[in-house]
Parts: sequence; C-alpha cells; structure tokens
Amino acid sequence: MRKASFVLGSMLAVAGSLGVTGTMLMLPVTAEAQQTVSQKVGVPLKAAQDAVARKRWDQALGKIREADAAPGKTAFEQYKINEMLWYVYLQQGRNADAAKVLEGQLASGQMPAGERVQRTKTLSQLYARAGNYGKAAQSAQQYLKSVPGDKDMQLLVANAYYQQKDYKGAIAAAERIIKGGGTPSQDLLQLVLRSNYELGDTAGTQRALEQLLRYYPSEDTWVRVLDGFLKVTKHDDELMALYRLAEDVGALKETRQYVDMTQALVIGGFGQEAERVMTKGIDSGLFQGDELVRAKRTLDAAKRKGDQERAALPKAPSQLAAAKSGEEIEKVAELYFSAGNYAQASSTLQKALAKGGVADPDRANMLLGIALKRKGDKANAMRAFDAVKDPKFAEVAKLWKTASR
Repeated sequence: MRKASFVLGSMLAVAGSLGVTGTMLMLPVTAEAQQTVSQKVGVPLKAAQDAVARKRWDQALGKIREADAAPGKTAFEQYKINEMLWYVYLQQGRNADAAKVLEGQLASGQMPAGERVQRTKTLSQLYARAGNYGKAAQSAQQYLKSVPGDKDMQLLVANAYYQQKDYKGAIAAAERIIKGGGTPSQDLLQLVLRSNYELGDTAGTQRALEQLLRYYPSEDTWVRVLDGFLKVTKHDDELMALYRLAEDVGALKETRQYVDMTQALVIGGFGQEAERVMTKGIDSGLFQGDELVRAKRTLDAAKRKGDQERAALPKAPSQLAAAKSGEEIEKVAELYFSAGNYAQASSTLQKALAKGGVADPDRANMLLGIALKRKGDKANAMRAFDAVKDPKFAEVAKLWKTASR
C-alpha cells in the first residue's frame, strides 16, 4: 500500500473549534467591579479591551503588559490580566503561550466553577494546536471525566496518542469511540487505518479500510481494499467476483488488472464479458506500445470465446427447457450473464438453485447476487450474498454487500 495515501487530514490536529470570542473577555464595569479591580490595573486593561475589539493584537498586548507591571496586584487582578493575555496570545497564533497562561488560570483558584470544564476543553485544544500532545491528552482526559460523551475530545485523545507514535493507544482510544455508537467520523477511521498500517497489522489495516468503505465509500478506498484482496486471492471464482466488483466501483485502474480479469473470464467461461472488459480497457487509453499489442492479442482470445457464446445464445431457451439438473440450468444462466442480460441470468440462476444439484452453491449464489445487483434488485442481491457460506468467499460477498447499500 502507498504510505502517502494514509496521510491524515489537517482537522485531526484539533478536534473541533475553540469557540472563544472576545465577548468573554469584557471587563465588568459595575460598582462592585471597580472595588475589585484598581484603577492602575483597570485603565490599561480597558485600553487593551478596546484594542482587542479593533483586532489590534500587538497594541492590546502592550496594554496588558502595562497592567501586569502595576505593583501590588491582587490575585483577582492577576486573573483578569491573564484572561486577556491568553486570549490575545491565541489570536496571535501563539498557542503554546496561550496554553501555558490558561493552565495557570485553571490552577489559580480564581476561575468560576461553572467555567472550569469548558476551559479545560479549550486548554487541551490549545495544547494540541501547539503540538504538545502529551499535555493535550492529559487535559482532554480530565475534561472527559465531566463530559464523557464528547466525541470531538475523544478523537483528540486518540490523535494525541497517534502523534506520539503510541499506535496501540490510538487504536484503543478510537475503538472506544466506535463502540459508543453512532456513525464514526471519517477522521477517526483514517486514524485507525494509519495506526494499523504503522504497526504493520495487515488484518487490522484491512478491517479499517472496510469500515471506511462502509461509512465513507470512495474510489480511492475501494482501490486499496480490493488491491489487498486481489494480492492474496488464488481461487478463480473469488478472483472473478473481486474483479467484477472492481469494475463496478471504478477500481479497475491498471493495465495488468484488465488483462488478468479478461483472462480469468475467458477461462471461467464468460467470453462476451471478457471481450467487453478488454475493449473497455483498450478504449480507455491505458495501453500503449508493447502493452497495447499484448492487450489486442488478449482481446482476440476473448472475441473467439465470445463468438462461440453468441452462436449458442439463440439455443439457450431450448437448452433451459431440456435441462435435467441445476448444473445444466446454471450453464444457461452463465451464458445470459456473459451477454449482460442480468434479468435473465438472475431468474435462471434462481431456477438452478431451486432445482438443486449445482456443482458449487456458493459460486451460483455469488453470481446471482452480482446479477441482481446489476439489474437493480438490491434487496434480493443482499440475500444472495448472505447465502455464500465459504468463509473466504463470504468475505468477498460482504464487500459486494457494502457496494450494494
């Protein structure tokens, strides 16, 4: 797999927005406030507030420092100064400085109890922005004790583990979110994917890709999932089912895939389908030079098989009427399938399975599911895929079910 394909989105750096506005920093102007904030502190802080309102951050910072230089400040005055200080640092992009000041605010004993939980969340986000993932995880976990269901912060914890290269911790944190129910975010599933990839856990990587397909199907994800299956699949029927799926979801991307699929279909007895696939590959412009010469030879072989099937197709109704077993009926269904007549193929396969005696019921049910899906009967296609019992073949059927939703 291409490592570059797994780079996480930038929004994983911080889960959610900080949600901090200038209104929270307004200085009180009541008589009671004048008794607690002295003029030597209040005047420069008011000037700083005016500068904040005009987004003149450097000017605001100068006035904050003027207030901070006042002698004999009370703890309450220091708290008010630092409230404005960390906010200005935030607006200047000085996240580490903002986090350090805000952490001091939480420890000052001056912060109202009703603000502590939300400010702890903000602190963890600031540390994440600053790249201090150890502190970010620590603050987020403290916050989650009060708000355990906040999925943005749970994601922040998982990402903090990932950024520290604690991939097992990242996966464990992510799985706790997934088990909590609901639709997992794409960022979360990408984090699980990347963590498994970094651990070299092939099975875990495949599971993560399949989860991404379930919730956020994309052509690129299909390419990666099917590439993993195609590399390890040896069984011809499984291989044809995988290639057919790759074609349906737009994951046929390479010349070798078109050639391999065409050859597998010719050997499997689907000449007309093989001819169509190879023609599609050549018409796409993928093949050039010597590859194009070889592709045309492959197409010629497919055409020869296709010609035989086209000659046999008019006799299909009489063959079906004379069929004595499910296996004979199945052969007629395959002829219809190869010709792209999925309505006839599916109804004939259903007759074959009902008759009994097909050589491989899993093979017949897989082909039935694909025919039903291609003709638009998703409900019955799902039932056909569910009837595939062989464990490895059933994994392929699960992928078809995902594509059929």
